[in-house]
Amino acid sequence: MNALILAAGQGRRLWPYTSERPKCLLTIGTHSILEHQLLRLAAAGIDRVTVVAGFGLDAVRDEICRAQVGGMLVHVVYNPFFGVADNLISLWSARAEMGSDFLLLNGDNVFHPDIPRLLLETHPSSCRLLVQRQEVYGDDDMKVSLDNGRLLRIGKKLALTQTDATSIGMMRFTGEGAAALQQVLEDAVRSEYALGRFYLDCVQRLADASVDVACQDIGSLPWVDIDTPRDLQSVRHSPDRFEQDSGRTNMRELA
Repeated sequence: MNALILAAGQGRRLWPYTSERPKCLLTIGTHSILEHQLLRLAAAGIDRVTVVAGFGLDAVRDEICRAQVGGMLVHVVYNPFFGVADNLISLWSARAEMGSDFLLLNGDNVFHPDIPRLLLETHPSSCRLLVQRQEVYGDDDMKVSLDNGRLLRIGKKLALTQTDATSIGMMRFTGEGAAALQQVLEDAVRSEYALGRFYLDCVQRLADASVDVACQDIGSLPWVDIDTPRDLQSVRHSPDRFEQDSGRTNMRELA
């Protein structure tokens, strides 16, 4: 099983922490965010990873060589448009790596080890999105609207009255789902607005085309997207909550 990690951006909102290094190389305890992800994925049984890099390309390659996660083959793909484009183009840069089933995640995500294991469980849907219900949703949350566990709408600007959960930025594509993603991805990059789009625009296109995108709730399992200095300091202050002994609790299929 392959995993694609989109980690091309500099993370300007994290300035000055990212003035000289991409945010995937910021440290949480003794590990970088990228190493944290590789270790979690390896523990879940992932044996191949493609990292889409851009800013700090050489530093990312050096970190992969340094980490040496046993038994895992890690390949780097370069996105030359990282300075002017959002992550839709990063996903398009890795289109050659979508020939078989794969997981997809963002390069700034710190998460509990049970979260990727959820995506590796047997499931009838060929497109799956992990989500979490919250009491309050912020402007930065990638909100989702659902119908019996199936994705209807996704976007940061989704009205709160239509919001059922938030995407945690981790997906699995298998078989027909992987092929459908590649098709909508090729269509999306032809848009004159493609440089400013997120890859979740493709997920919305799948839902609009009546492709079954199943949404699975992770319950109370902890995860964080590292977008701001406040996010970074919060995770650094309590890294233990992302460890195995925090438990696998309250996970369910959304209805």
